[in-house]
Amino acid sequence: MKKSPEFTFSVVLKQEQSNSGTIISFSNGINRRDEIRFHYTHITAAGATQILTETFPYRLADDIEHKVSLTVSGTEMQLFIDCHPLYKRVTHFLPDRNFSASNMQLFVGQRNSNSHYLFKGEIKDLRLITGSYGYLSQCELMDAQCPTCGQFLELENALLELKQTMSLLTKRLVEAEKRVSYIEECDCKKSCLINGTTKNDGDAWDIGCSRCECKQGVVKCGPRPCPEVKCKHPVLKEGECCPVCLKSCYITKKDFEHGEIQILGCRNCSCVDGNMHCEFLQCPELKCPPEQQMSVTDECCKFCQGVDYCSKGHACHNNATCLNLNTKYTCTCRSGFHGDGYQCFDVDECTQQGGLNGNHCHLNTRCVNTFGSYICECLPGYRRQDKFNCVEMDECKSGDHNCHENADCINTLGSYHCQCKEGYTGNGRDCKPVCNQTCLNGGECRSPNVCTCRTGYIGESCEKDLDECATGLHRCKDTTDCVNMPGWYFCKCKAGFETKGKECVDIDECYLNTHSCHPTAQCVNTPGHFRCECPAEGDPDCRLSCMFEDRELRDGDKVSPSNAPCKMCTCSKGVISCVEPPCNCSSWRPGVVSELCCPQCDPKQSCQHQELKHVTFRSGEQWIYQCQTCECLYGEFDCWKLECPPLTCDNPMPAGPADCCPRCPDDRCGFANLTKLITSSGAEDVGVGTTCLYGNHVYPPGPFKYPSRECTTCSCKYNT
Repeated sequence: MKKSPEFTFSVVLKQEQSNSGTIISFSNGINRRDEIRFHYTHITAAGATQILTETFPYRLADDIEHKVSLTVSGTEMQLFIDCHPLYKRVTHFLPDRNFSASNMQLFVGQRNSNSHYLFKGEIKDLRLITGSYGYLSQCELMDAQCPTCGQFLELENALLELKQTMSLLTKRLVEAEKRVSYIEECDCKKSCLINGTTKNDGDAWDIGCSRCECKQGVVKCGPRPCPEVKCKHPVLKEGECCPVCLKSCYITKKDFEHGEIQILGCRNCSCVDGNMHCEFLQCPELKCPPEQQMSVTDECCKFCQGVDYCSKGHACHNNATCLNLNTKYTCTCRSGFHGDGYQCFDVDECTQQGGLNGNHCHLNTRCVNTFGSYICECLPGYRRQDKFNCVEMDECKSGDHNCHENADCINTLGSYHCQCKEGYTGNGRDCKPVCNQTCLNGGECRSPNVCTCRTGYIGESCEKDLDECATGLHRCKDTTDCVNMPGWYFCKCKAGFETKGKECVDIDECYLNTHSCHPTAQCVNTPGHFRCECPAEGDPDCRLSCMFEDRELRDGDKVSPSNAPCKMCTCSKGVISCVEPPCNCSSWRPGVVSELCCPQCDPKQSCQHQELKHVTFRSGEQWIYQCQTCECLYGEFDCWKLECPPLTCDNPMPAGPADCCPRCPDDRCGFANLTKLITSSGAEDVGVGTTCLYGNHVYPPGPFKYPSRECTTCSCKYNT
């Protein structure tokens, strides 16, 4: 079974009525009548074992022989009853089929070695069949479906194997192509034929100012390489291929290269192949009279007095100042910048403390360089005193902090830190209360070790549903019965009424012939019920007996229905009324009916809550867990999907995070629309004025003590 993607459980059985027992079990069993359950395990990605259940509504316990086949094909399950395919389900997870555990045991007719959930009836021809179409072993005339999920899984595995093979072949092909490419790149020396002369591969020769080379049978020519010259002005002589350096000049105890131009005194000189050629400078024509002309030391030409060279245009930097001199202008960088005036760069005063180009920021500050200057910023936790000084500030006293309301602000030198108060945890800026218990059903931990429950739940951990029906916290009409749900309730039409739209309308049992009057009596319809009368008073043929399950009951007779052994029905003047008698555990005796009707009286071990290990339930007691109804039976619990009530609207509101069923927006029975009164002490009126819900407890009208303050009295008032 471990290797097969498909297997089938096949059995022929006849189960006694009112029996809920296990047919076949590896680790889990069936313990509900009127349905068939398949329990299986799923191994999560983290390696944890998760127990899942699939339920198929069908009554097998009818004392009739049936052929039953359950096929598990990949993630698909299909149930066959008497060769009829009744249900087909696709599960979210693939069932774990590892049956190799050393302690694995197979049980037939019971759940485990403790003989729990004994099957009562007949079991024969039980088979575990691996492979596809296992149901055909019972139903040979049925057609095989093509293909099954298990076969699809086998095809997927085969496809995966082909993909892996293709990947391996592709990798080998790439390696082969690389080897072929390497072989193709191997050297193959080819010679060149030039004017009848053969040149070998790699030979080089000069032709004029060009150098040619034979490469793989192809001649490639380019300029002949020349030796490096170490002068600034090399000259290419006629008939030569490479430039050369000419003679330099030596004058005024200095060497000048060929082609170099230099101003010597008032002459413009140039070096030409070892000879210095000089010419007197040409002075510009002055536009001022001779008396305003002046000679300047070390200058060859005269200048006019008082010329504004800066206004005529200058090349000073944007962050420099232009200054006029006698014969020219000069540039000086402004304060905060350095350079030659033509290029000015920002001075980073923060790199130096004090001085002309340094900063003067004092303690508790941080120097920040700006363009052309700097500023002194205050360190965190300090405030400015002047341009260069900062003093400490108390953020806790000034309120300039971001500590949480449930945290204490502690001032420190230049800063502060936040510390959550006792009973809270966090980083001080976000403090959450600490609750040792888990708050369930949407409850929140809003104060230390106290769960604030959503309306509709009570208990220290909000683990218990508030039964609005039992406590009178409902608004159902006289024609309806209150039905409790997890966190709320709904109103269901009473027996004798039917739902039409949003109203409960009386059912005319007399017209529909669904009454229990004897044929000799007359049926008279009443609101929600009926009564039986004789057509004529004193008619000897008229009998006020009851017709029940195709037999006649005398007035006063009591009997249990064949399909509901826990009910007791009484005939009263032609009318049948049925009730479920309360369980009296003091007089309880072991037996089939007693165990079925009063499981809470069974002295066996109670059940423990799935998460809250300190919460236990008696046998027969029910609770809600993760939108499932759970019941404790014989020391073990079983859970099944919660049944949601029918909706009377077209666009219901979806279920919230802690809700299990959708509701109608105008649901008068929802807690969202009930009158709520928050008193000064925090009490909440959740009903119609008859009781109050406070601190997860229900109080009657009148005064009551505040739970945690002996000197505080609260009051539950009618509509106030």
